[in-house]
Amino acid sequence: MGSNIDLRKYENPDSIQDAFSRIVSGKSGYKAVIDRKKPTPKCSKCTRGGDEGQKFCPQCGGKMVLPLTNCPGCKKSIDDSEKFCTECGHDLEAARAK
Repeated sequence: MGSNIDLRKYENPDSIQDAFSRIVSGKSGYKAVIDRKKPTPKCSKCTRGGDEGQKFCPQCGGKMVLPLTNCPGCKKSIDDSEKFCTECGHDLEAARAK
């Protein structure tokens, strides 16, 4: 039989680490190692993916930028296709253009 625990409150990284530490050690604050995937840069012109540390696209010469993974306003996790944050209404297109 499965668990019916609502885990939506554990969406931010600190809460995830706290929940994981409770599962592993039975207490809060246990520092377990969690590998976080770093976002790879994308070209602002052709949207080609690149390697970490690249400043310009080898294909078209466009500037390489890191994609937004969290809203700059409220820090909620966002999808790359969203134009506005569903939590606070922040203009994500303008934030990507910076």
